[in-house]
Amino acid sequence: MYAVQGRYLAVALMLLALSACRSIEWRPWRGPEPPDGPCEIERIRDISYCAGAPADRFRHRLDLYLPKGKKDFPVVVLVHGGAWLVCDNRTLGLYTSVAEFLASQGIGVVAPNYRLSPDVKHPEHIQDVARAFAWTKRHIAEHGGRPDQLFVVGHSAGGHLAALLATDEQYLKAERCQGADVRGVVCLCGVYRIPLGNLDVFLGGTAPMSLRFDQVMPMRGDLPGDPRPADVPGIPRNINPFALVFGNDPETRRNASPIAHVRPGLPPFLFLNPEKDLPLLPGMAEEMHRRLLLHGCESHLQKIDNRNHNSIMFRAIDRSDPAARLIVEFVRGHL
Repeated sequence: MYAVQGRYLAVALMLLALSACRSIEWRPWRGPEPPDGPCEIERIRDISYCAGAPADRFRHRLDLYLPKGKKDFPVVVLVHGGAWLVCDNRTLGLYTSVAEFLASQGIGVVAPNYRLSPDVKHPEHIQDVARAFAWTKRHIAEHGGRPDQLFVVGHSAGGHLAALLATDEQYLKAERCQGADVRGVVCLCGVYRIPLGNLDVFLGGTAPMSLRFDQVMPMRGDLPGDPRPADVPGIPRNINPFALVFGNDPETRRNASPIAHVRPGLPPFLFLNPEKDLPLLPGMAEEMHRRLLLHGCESHLQKIDNRNHNSIMFRAIDRSDPAARLIVEFVRGHL
């Protein structure tokens, strides 16, 4: 069984790695067509949000998904995941489908790319997201959106970047924006504390620090059955998954952690946790949620059953999905 799962996981990782290249027009994963909503969708692609010589002709671009013919609609900046290493704002149609669903509900979506490691390290990723947010604030009115109703939604590494953008105001200030420009933040499977040093994990098994197939696959569809006994130990490994992105300096990792910047007056947060997520992430979301409440901030945390690290986002493409419904309700409830 593990050999079969390993082959499926290798194929999935290969497809995601392809999305780090420019073969992004291929959409093997599509949502409902037309998307499940009352609004038609207008798509505008490959807008540059970073002018000047340093601009990356692929990574410094964004896509718009707009409710066609509508005006004065709220706008979500949708930050993609991929461990800061792979994926893009479309990811073979996965993030595209989520953006199209939100636009069908009358919510505009700005989906930026950002530069990836190992080509760059922190804080380059978050600086790019801040640039894309600033572009949105300055230009979204030209496309019918409300610059005073901007939300940030992030998945996985994008959840980290969304939370850091809202909590550490230096990145928005560098782009002549401020924290108050963010009306709300939705984080799915984010990283809110960058751990120091190496991590002791298990490949397979059922320990709390086990890395398993059902945490990431399938990306859509129901979770696979789990016939394994409860005491499978797994294969121990000592890894440092954050070194390529954040380096090894403890102060850098602390400053890159959204939880280190929690303070009174932050925008409302919504944390969505799947039933099966990667190690550490559920505990981080609970810790971040409690810290926000302790400082008098509005925060909500919701567990989504029968979802894993990927499917919680990539099944949020119709009104019957609980995560999709909660995101839409959160945006509408904070206008």
